[in-house]
Amino acid sequence: MAKGILLFLVISIYLVRAIALKTKKRDTKFLWASFFIFCIPFEFGKALNTPKLTDLSGTVQPIYIISIAILMIFAVLPYAKRRFFNYSFKLNNWINIFILMLILSFLNPFNTFYTGTWVLAIFFLSNILLFKLLGSFLDESDVVNGLFDGLMWLAYAQFFLALCFPILGISAVTKLFHEAAEIWATRLDTRSGAVGFFNHPGRLALFMVISSAFFLSTYLYNFRRKASLICLVLCLLTLFLTYSRTSYLAAIITLSVCFYIDKNAQKNIFSVGNILKFVVPTMLILVYLVAYSPLSSMFLQSDSSDQYDNRMVHFLMAFNIFEASPYIGVGLNAHLSYLSQHLGIVNQITMDDFFAVNPIHNIHLIILSEIGVLGFLLWIGFLFGNILKAKKEIKEGQNEVLSLSLIGLFVAYIIYGLTGWAPFSTAILPLFLFITFFSIKYRVR
Repeated sequence: MAKGILLFLVISIYLVRAIALKTKKRDTKFLWASFFIFCIPFEFGKALNTPKLTDLSGTVQPIYIISIAILMIFAVLPYAKRRFFNYSFKLNNWINIFILMLILSFLNPFNTFYTGTWVLAIFFLSNILLFKLLGSFLDESDVVNGLFDGLMWLAYAQFFLALCFPILGISAVTKLFHEAAEIWATRLDTRSGAVGFFNHPGRLALFMVISSAFFLSTYLYNFRRKASLICLVLCLLTLFLTYSRTSYLAAIITLSVCFYIDKNAQKNIFSVGNILKFVVPTMLILVYLVAYSPLSSMFLQSDSSDQYDNRMVHFLMAFNIFEASPYIGVGLNAHLSYLSQHLGIVNQITMDDFFAVNPIHNIHLIILSEIGVLGFLLWIGFLFGNILKAKKEIKEGQNEVLSLSLIGLFVAYIIYGLTGWAPFSTAILPLFLFITFFSIKYRVR
């Protein structure tokens, strides 16, 4: 009920904004994209089933949901142009490959929980269909404006909530949007951190890293430069207040890569000289942050050794799954189900139940576990292939904001994904799909 009231308020605010813009005879199309982006952290949706305690899938919970993407499909349909039916296989190769991976997962004899794969398929296809509809009547400027508008209001709101907690200690704001958020915000009283609209500090932190990369891109390419700088600063301040160590490192590397590629778009970025000019300063900053800065105790003391041990457990679990099915994995969004039916994999490593019911804390190992070497190689090729293509776009002076944002997004996924599964959560994944879809769409004209 509370989520329903909140969604009604958000819709009302956007309707008022649309009416106000109409009266001024200004374009309102970008608000569709802005609304979708703004709703992502709340994970609005109506559950159609209640999973059993034994129903374990992967990073996407095994719940059939009428999501905000599905609702928007029906709302957008009257505005969509007929050309959205035209399907370019060349433009949508990455979508085609993922659909093939879904089909392979349904045929996979090692897949012990097809419901998890179905839920992921519905989630993915509903988002892509929505983007196809939006893309039929939004041009590149509408998408960039909508992305900017949605992330800007989120940056303001997240910073305000971060001031409330942990700065002012008003812990009540942490459970306004997700009931379990207060537990994770206080880390069981061991380390407090901001959660904003999310249910975990790590998800807010990653969202801020991605948003920072976008606002750095708009700043560098002179799109609402003053507002971009303000939002960039707010995102970094909010990121700091999450106290997410991995996100600090991800932010430094991500923003450094974005700045470096922008300044060296016309050059071979893999030359020895260029690499040294980028790698050495970045490494020095990271060494200072980890070993000598006032924050070094977070990395070298605190619970860092425990977290290292936890990641090693996840690594061993993934290795055991890989040994069982090295080529095609155990099915998309189904690795936890496989572990639950082969508890020996977990029990021979640890007796802690946490590892049996929580996804592997490394998205690259999740891919290796769920779709094997085949999927892992496709994933690596997808990431680095698109980074190179986006760099070429920047070199040619077209699609610059979305291309540099895509690079920042992918670098953030690569770095943060080494120690967490938040990049594949439903609170982050729609943003990944949105930026990826439209960056590729406007790359091929």
